[in-house]
Amino acid sequence: MVEESLNSASAEQSNPKYIKSVSTSDREILEDILTLYIKKDTYDLDPTFSKGVIYKGMKEPPLKFDLSPCRDDVKQSDCRSLPLEDSSIGSIVFDPPFLFGNHGSFKTNGNAMVKRFSHFKSFEELESMYKDSLKEFNRILKLKGYLIFKCQDLTDQKLVMTHCFLHDWAITAGFYPEDLFIKIATAGRIYNPAQKQRHARKFHCYYYVFKKVKDFTPTQISEQPTPASSSDQNSAS
Repeated sequence: MVEESLNSASAEQSNPKYIKSVSTSDREILEDILTLYIKKDTYDLDPTFSKGVIYKGMKEPPLKFDLSPCRDDVKQSDCRSLPLEDSSIGSIVFDPPFLFGNHGSFKTNGNAMVKRFSHFKSFEELESMYKDSLKEFNRILKLKGYLIFKCQDLTDQKLVMTHCFLHDWAITAGFYPEDLFIKIATAGRIYNPAQKQRHARKFHCYYYVFKKVKDFTPTQISEQPTPASSSDQNSAS
């Protein structure tokens, strides 16, 4: 078994195209997904483009939208209602906000993460936005088109594994989870030192590779269980 593992590791190191599920680079993950699934040199669409930081060093999608554009080549639009035809897009990269709640480390407007990223008032607000976006992406994607969905879990007094909920919402919306990549943070994470640590601090986020396998029809997408409310989290912790 040891010899087999050593041979496997040696083969991995000698093959520069060996694609792993874990990386410290957005670019590496996005390029690996292009190689494995998209078979093109870029993605078709980013509906929450912002400043396009994750594309540094690589070709940007030709279609770029944002609710509040930061560049002239980015068009204004809500990702839940895009000015695109049905079944017209082959691939989407979606990097929405992941922070939520007005308690714990997000109580003050001075929080560094809140300043850098938008955030939702509650998990229910995040859930609604994610589900509506999934329905819209199902509409504009071609059959067997790909949605690359970047997400992150949140620990603020109580752990909420958003990526687990997202998995179920996506399947209900007509997608199949083809793959999952994990990006490891190399810089220190921002946290509230006044709070007692109750869970492992999160140094990673996820890139889901979802394939559209059927058209969305309204069913149970709004009936999935949700985690405890903010008030419940406070009383439970």
